Amino acid sequence: MRENENRQEVEIDLLKLFGAYLHRWWLIVLCGVLIAAGTWIFSTRFITPMYRAGVTIYVNNTSSGERVESITSGNLSVSQQLVATYVNIIQSDTVLEKVIEAAHLNCTSAELRKMMSTEQLAKTEMFRVYILHPDPEQTAYIANAIAEEAPGAIEDIVEGSSTKIIDRAKVPTAKFSPNVMKNTAIGGVIGVVLAVVYLTIYYLLDVRIKGEDDLTAIAEYPILGQIPEFSQLGSRSGKYGYGYGKRPGKKAAAGTEGGNT
Repeated sequence: MRENENRQEVEIDLLKLFGAYLHRWWLIVLCGVLIAAGTWIFSTRFITPMYRAGVTIYVNNTSSGERVESITSGNLSVSQQLVATYVNIIQSDTVLEKVIEAAHLNCTSAELRKMMSTEQLAKTEMFRVYILHPDPEQTAYIANAIAEEAPGAIEDIVEGSSTKIIDRAKVPTAKFSPNVMKNTAIGGVIGVVLAVVYLTIYYLLDVRIKGEDDLTAIAEYPILGQIPEFSQLGSRSGKYGYGYGKRPGKKAAAGTEGGNT
């Protein structure tokens, strides 16, 4: 029985809390809009746009001059396993320094490595090398430079293997980051959550007694009566034009008759 009562009290509290959210819905909307607008301004004004371009490379477990009559599942499996090895080789200082020298780049191998990212295509023997840079033309130029230098460096390091360039990089026309719409939506959600958290804390810390339910929640004594709102009673007018709490005065006509006699 007590468990049911406690469960009912929790449900009543949740309803009151939801009512507090509805009562101050404008605050929730305002916080969401303000933080979303601030996120949009920050994303468009203070974050440098970045562009991304990439090249697709095919991995082969045979040398480039070797003739292969048929491709077996074993060859494909070995090529897929070599992708991780080739990715690490491309990101090594040896290969990156060759790319920097051939492309006449004004950066170090560590800086070039930060621009680079790799991705294996659907667990196949192909992978892509991406370059992220604020200049779209420079992005495609660096990616193609890697495509020119990486295969030869890989063949020198891994004997009996080869790579082929499937797709070369093109100059990107749209920026890759930041995603303004995504950041704005996240900012709006954060604003709504912060407003809800504030209203929840405010509701839990508000210990004022506002009605009969608040009294019964803190005491088990019965309520014998309620105090009416006298301001509403005093504003009413009676039959003779006066409100409650006021005594009627004598008519002016009676005073006039007394003076005449």
